Amino acid sequence: MTNNYILVRSERQEELEAAKAAFFMSGNSIEVLESFKFKHRRPRKDPGGQHDKSANRPQPKRTYEDQFAQRKAYVDTIRELAKTMTIDQAMAATGKSESAMRRASHEGGFTFKSKVVDRERDLKLIERLTALRDAGVSRIAACRKVGISDTLLNRLVLDYDFNFPKRWEKRA
Repeated sequence: MTNNYILVRSERQEELEAAKAAFFMSGNSIEVLESFKFKHRRPRKDPGGQHDKSANRPQPKRTYEDQFAQRKAYVDTIRELAKTMTIDQAMAATGKSESAMRRASHEGGFTFKSKVVDRERDLKLIERLTALRDAGVSRIAACRKVGISDTLLNRLVLDYDFNFPKRWEKRA
């Protein structure tokens, strides 16, 4: 086994020597490059030392009172908008989300101007919902057929004394 290994190794050595000779015969030459030089890491600076730049700068002090004053000013601006705008209009004006508007109204103890209710549209919806109720359609199926939300159906029930019973209630 060792003889075969030596034989294969010497054949490979001859091939490499032939390739080297062909390389030099074609006019190419070997270029010797500068070797890698190791650079030691710079010594670490002590955070409490003289060279610490952040030690020289005064840090801004954010206090609870400052944050409270900023939040109060924000809520006051939203309160002013709420006097003349609906929540959708205030969202468009400020670029804030609905949850941010509702959070500000809860913190400030105010409500937005209510949306304009179209009475004619509501009465048409009640007519369609009455027909579906009398046909025995459930609340959720009626909402889907008419294309309204359950919240709107609840508003119609409260505002117009319209009765659309739930499944477990008896229909009168």
